[in-house]
Amino acid sequence: MPPVWDAEVPSPYEYGRQSGELLDSIADLKSQLQSKYVEQNGVVSSLNEQSQHENGTTDPDDNDIGLQEIIVDGLCRTSDKEVPYRFLYDDRGSELYESITQLEEYYPFRAEIDLLNEFVEDITNHIPDGSLIVELGCGSAVKTAHLLNALVARHGRCRFVGIDVSESFLNEARCNLMLLVQGHLTVDLVPADYIGGLAQVRAKYPNESLCVVWLGSGVGNVSQKDAIHFFGDILDAVKSRCRLFLCTDMWKKEEILRDAYQDKHGVTEAFIRNGMSHALRILGHEASTAEELSSVYEVDINKQLKQVEMYLRFPQGLAVPEHGIHIRPGERVLMEISRKFTRESIQKMTENVGFHLQSAWHNQTYGCQMLLDEAEAITQCWQDTDVLFEGILDWSLKPIDTRHPFCFYYGHLAAFAKLKLFADEPAEDIDIMFSRGMDPLILDPSQCHSRPETPAEWPSRDQIVAYVSATRKKILKALHAGQFKGNHKLITFALEHERMHQETLSYMMTQDRKAAFEKTMAAVTAAQLPPTHISSIDPPSTMSIINALAKSKMVTIEAGPVVLGSDPKETGFMWDNEYPQFCTSTSSTFWVSSRPVSVGDFHRFVKEGGYENEKLWDAEDFAHFQEKGYKYPATWSLVEKEFFVHEFQSTNHWSKVANQPVFVSLSEAEAFCKWLGCRVFSEAEYQRVLDVDPAAELVLQMRAGGYEWTSTPFQGFPGFEPMSEYPEYSADFFDGKHFVLKGSSPVTHPSLKRDSFRNYYQKQYRYAFAKFRCCR
Repeated sequence: MPPVWDAEVPSPYEYGRQSGELLDSIADLKSQLQSKYVEQNGVVSSLNEQSQHENGTTDPDDNDIGLQEIIVDGLCRTSDKEVPYRFLYDDRGSELYESITQLEEYYPFRAEIDLLNEFVEDITNHIPDGSLIVELGCGSAVKTAHLLNALVARHGRCRFVGIDVSESFLNEARCNLMLLVQGHLTVDLVPADYIGGLAQVRAKYPNESLCVVWLGSGVGNVSQKDAIHFFGDILDAVKSRCRLFLCTDMWKKEEILRDAYQDKHGVTEAFIRNGMSHALRILGHEASTAEELSSVYEVDINKQLKQVEMYLRFPQGLAVPEHGIHIRPGERVLMEISRKFTRESIQKMTENVGFHLQSAWHNQTYGCQMLLDEAEAITQCWQDTDVLFEGILDWSLKPIDTRHPFCFYYGHLAAFAKLKLFADEPAEDIDIMFSRGMDPLILDPSQCHSRPETPAEWPSRDQIVAYVSATRKKILKALHAGQFKGNHKLITFALEHERMHQETLSYMMTQDRKAAFEKTMAAVTAAQLPPTHISSIDPPSTMSIINALAKSKMVTIEAGPVVLGSDPKETGFMWDNEYPQFCTSTSSTFWVSSRPVSVGDFHRFVKEGGYENEKLWDAEDFAHFQEKGYKYPATWSLVEKEFFVHEFQSTNHWSKVANQPVFVSLSEAEAFCKWLGCRVFSEAEYQRVLDVDPAAELVLQMRAGGYEWTSTPFQGFPGFEPMSEYPEYSADFFDGKHFVLKGSSPVTHPSLKRDSFRNYYQKQYRYAFAKFRCCR
């Protein structure tokens, strides 16, 4: 159940919005929490024991010679002068920042809370029971309380360690958590910097699984290089058994960013000016009022680096001669950067050191990611594969005639990883047997890419399980021994391969579900089926289908430039067909449907004889479909004149899922589009829709809900070079028979959900979770 807040203490997630006092709301909340603590405990909280840090205007470290050297180094440069962002957070700066978080224009604070509120149950589902929650820079821990409440509700208990350089914040955090978290929570607090604190935590808890939490998009305040180094330091400090819950602000429209960092109240400007005053005060230079007012606050939106840059410009210059600082008239000093992220840039930043994406939660402005260290990531991947195979009763089944039976895939995933990770070792016969699957030409199955000969009989289930178990142990042993250290690409390579085949298994299992359903329906009527197996049948409402069709509008997309693919320097692991970048364009204006073609739309096409109308079809496709007797999509069943739609984990009467995207082959998609006088859009047009405002908001489900068919034959971009680790991965299918799909399906793993990812199937392939939309 959700956390229950004490009626006398307002929820911190609503307090700031209800209060009209932007600058005082957080302080008021702290005061109420403190009073409540005293009332309940009969003692004065350590918050009342004011330290020099809390009372004075001088940071206790202000006289630190090391800090002075850092400031001087940044301000004595001949160009690109800067003050490190750490100096923004003295007492006054911290107060101003808390005020900033309450501003209407400053979306990150609210966006993170909204995201945590929306997905907290699923987030906690990705934190194993017994994990030690370790927060970096916990501050007052007010935001963290909601996550901890959900963990206590799920597991009955939770252990929390907060790390912060400020002991006063840690004392405040303890008070807040005692009041805000309902249930059994143990709290340990570590006054230290992030990495030093993590080292202390690991020393105290050497065998615990850690979930390191970093809220607030703090990673945005450091450069890409420093961020990568920092993530490496995290892994060095904790060694293993670590997952990282990372929150990041996402790249968005310039006007939204500018409003957030140049607010109309001037609070952000005061925050930045205070940072400069703090830095100068550490140098022993008390800035005069005239000096403070002479500077100009400026905000730049750097589109190339995807970051907000906050500067102070000094029209009259500024001199601190005793430290050799001379800021020239008109020169700017960089006070803070706030980097914004894409899914690709997050993966680039974390994969380079050995963190791998396990799950992600996003809204329009913000993102949270659960990242696992390599051993955790590959173990979790194997567990996910095992869960799939636990649902397959007969591994010898072959529900798709152009694929191997289920048993092959269990052996293949292990064999592929072994052959790639231990490429220098000689391959065994069983490794070769499972080394590669098959994808014969649908129109001529005798034609197929290079692959091992299919054995007359596959090894038994027990033999395959034993092989997989031994292979996994070998991989983990090498991983723990540091054999792959510095070569994180190989691990990502194996992980993404297995994740892609988990999707293959999902749609094969859907076909198995269909076969079992039809076999059952041959013996009993739909009314006799258990309700857990199939939804009840309600007569479809003709008007509801018409209304659904009416909701689909054609959105105008102007012609313009398009960049396909991604730059390997800016993105994490990619398959060879995703790069190099290819600059092209859409030559003319086009119109695209605001939503994918639905089950209800396609049902109408089927009922009106679309599969029998030869004029709608490519000649080869029509002949093939007629020969095979295909009269409706592969995920549908026709029983007693009623259609049922099969999904990975459910079967429904078509009317129950009428508004969901229909999954079909490109051949079927083209026939449907021709029926309406439309066509399927190209890969370049797909990307153009994503790039153009406001089309990206008007055209729905472009990135999710099913892979999106395009009319573009699968080829490498100009300058394509096969990847050395798997040269045949793409090149074997540059045959004019395979076509590009974009986006993702309902079962695509988050690590594959990047805009540059290109899936590919033959146009007659009917089994993938692939949708389409009309274009003209």
